[in-house]
Amino acid sequence: MGSTTPARVAVVGSGVAGLTAAYVAAGTARVTLYEADDRLGGHADTHRVETATGTLAIDTGFIVHNQRTYPTLLRLFAELGVQTQDSEMSMSIRDDASGLEWAGALGRRGLFPTRAHLARPAYLRMLTEIPRFHRRARALLATGEADPASDGTTLRAFLDAGGFSGDFRRHFMEPVVAAVWSCDPELALDYPARYLFTFLQHHGMLAIFGSPPWRTVTGGSGTYVERVAARLHEVRTGTKVTSVAETPTGVEVTDGNGGVETYDAVVVATHPGQALAMLADPTPAQREVLGAMPYSPNTALLHTDASLLPHARNARASWNFRRPEAARGHVTVTYDLTRLQRLPTETHYLVTLGGEHLVDPATVIDRMEYEHPLYTPASVAAQRRLPEIATDRLAFAGAYHGWGFHEDGARSGAAAAARLGLTWQPSGDRGASAQRPETPEPATGVYATTIRHTRRTPFRRSFENHSHTWLVDLDDLPQHGPLAPVLGRFEARDHLGDPHRTIRENVATFLAKHGVALDGPAGRGRVLMAAHPRAFGYCFNPISVFWCLDATGDRIATVVEVHNTYGDRHAYLVKPDPQGRARVGKAMYVSPFHGTDGSYDLAVPVPGDRLHVAVSLHTDDGATFSASLTGARLPGGATGPGSRRRALRAAPAALRGSLLIRAHGLRLWARRLPVRQRPQHHQEGV
Repeated sequence: MGSTTPARVAVVGSGVAGLTAAYVAAGTARVTLYEADDRLGGHADTHRVETATGTLAIDTGFIVHNQRTYPTLLRLFAELGVQTQDSEMSMSIRDDASGLEWAGALGRRGLFPTRAHLARPAYLRMLTEIPRFHRRARALLATGEADPASDGTTLRAFLDAGGFSGDFRRHFMEPVVAAVWSCDPELALDYPARYLFTFLQHHGMLAIFGSPPWRTVTGGSGTYVERVAARLHEVRTGTKVTSVAETPTGVEVTDGNGGVETYDAVVVATHPGQALAMLADPTPAQREVLGAMPYSPNTALLHTDASLLPHARNARASWNFRRPEAARGHVTVTYDLTRLQRLPTETHYLVTLGGEHLVDPATVIDRMEYEHPLYTPASVAAQRRLPEIATDRLAFAGAYHGWGFHEDGARSGAAAAARLGLTWQPSGDRGASAQRPETPEPATGVYATTIRHTRRTPFRRSFENHSHTWLVDLDDLPQHGPLAPVLGRFEARDHLGDPHRTIRENVATFLAKHGVALDGPAGRGRVLMAAHPRAFGYCFNPISVFWCLDATGDRIATVVEVHNTYGDRHAYLVKPDPQGRARVGKAMYVSPFHGTDGSYDLAVPVPGDRLHVAVSLHTDDGATFSASLTGARLPGGATGPGSRRRALRAAPAALRGSLLIRAHGLRLWARRLPVRQRPQHHQEGV
């Protein structure tokens, strides 16, 4: 773009790409948004369904996202104050011809929903092929071409080379690709292998464990659509754009009513075929690129016909792929919105793609038409050329710029605006608080730590031991599946609050009782916790620390949770200074050699590459005791590749630490250190 920032901008198309581009552009320009449909949002499609107990907001297009792989969308949500909630992601596969039904992410009950599964040798062999496929796919990504779009090897050729069975293809590989990209299962094996594997690895899907926790928009995805629209200068629904023409002085936009307006710049955020059709004079590159990126139409039905789900209840999941006996040239997949959105109802509200002939018409609530990009070696090659087709006044956006998902659309919308010289303004400049993407977020992972205890009176004694401590995001806790009892899992019963709620919910409730809001107008806050998980059936954390950050990444409070060996715990809310220092009165009996008098001096800076927690107890006798935990983060995060290996190293830490503390106590008792009487302890809500 030239030196002049465009003052009048048109955005054509109101899917997530167009909405993001319009939102970014509106920070500095006057924006007009054109939409051919009578509603905004594209795949962000929320239906209001009336029930006997109230209105349900049910999403039928864009449903879920996660914090690990949707950074652009989450920035938008944060600036708009959009709230989200936990979802449940699982997938089942049903084959009508063979009668096989199974669901991998549901553990043993999903893998073996009936006893008859144990008598299926081909099925059992297929299960053993899945980890082998993961290993080979990761090995392919680790070698060879650096650019996934430059490798034309298809998934079919990759499976042939690896000798994978027909059952593996039919009952695992084809359903996964078809369900994720809403494509015909018969076309799934024609997808480019390296490109596909790059996506799967990015989303934690090239391993049995390690996929990120998924979330859904509270109140439906239409919430964010409405909030973007409210910030735009002009929104024209029901207005189809028939022509976009660059002129020497601007870009002319002609609508279906014959109206013509000239803008300084235009973002075309439609499907590529639609974009090509509206260009008045496309360049050869625009014809070649946009014309080589096909989409697949899909009819979607919102209904309550539970017969679309697997017969075996243990195999029912959030996503339910079904292969009818006769191929029909399209995918058949049913999404359980009651499960995905945690709707407060016993009724299964379902969305089925490609199953119009299977759904009982009496149960249908609404019918929608969606389209999804198809990926072939030719379309992936065309995708690489997308930067060629933009000009200084005309940019293109859409999920087809990436893997076809909501984040890809949002990212392409922001990039299109930037191509035209429109930068994403910090939301403070818009009159609202927001995330500051230039502020690096603390990274999670396992720290190799050293724990030191020092007593200064009535005699001096110290002890030191080496350990491992986790730093985890309470919205993205490590998931180790069946290996969790050994590798460890973080459970609410081991920390403050209600054991039947999540740890994050309990922290938010604790903060709210003290007048601190974790989630605010700027969006969802983040909580980092330093602690040991429950492993080998045991969990003990002398001290757990929760760093509570708002949507901008600023620390709003720190919660220090102390446990003693008698099963008591107490949570202290502190607001440290910029160096992480704070003082708080002691409120619980921790050691048999100390009472409950005195105060703690704390050092709890937000962790980075190093973790540092220090506590000094001050009583009437002065500084009598101090403890510290310091260490460096091991390479790799709390989730993703290598996390199981790091988890195994850290698993014994709680058991070993507990034994050492007790042994140290016995030594102090043997030296006749006076024992203090233990009072009863209770802290409401903790």
